Amino acid sequence: MFVVTGYLTINPDLRAEAEAAIAAFVPATRAEAGCIDYRMSTDVLDPTIINGVEIWEDQAAIDAHMGSAHMAEFMGAIGSCLGGEATFTSHEVSSSTKII
Repeated sequence: MFVVTGYLTINPDLRAEAEAAIAAFVPATRAEAGCIDYRMSTDVLDPTIINGVEIWEDQAAIDAHMGSAHMAEFMGAIGSCLGGEATFTSHEVSSSTKII
């Protein structure tokens, strides 16, 4: 299993456009084979930050996601909305335990 974490820094003047791009992108991603969970949400301490958490069955699912048409469309739409850094990191996880 792979967990991907990261964030997008959004230009506050383009917040509505960013939210529209995300709203179209997330359901398409959640429907992908190998996607266990996919979430994007506003950071409660900094509304210019959109945090992302993804859970994938395997690297092949991530690779397919990265090459999907809706990913290309999203990257084109979100790119103009960025106001700073965007970074995501993949973590290979061998096990997990629910703590709450």
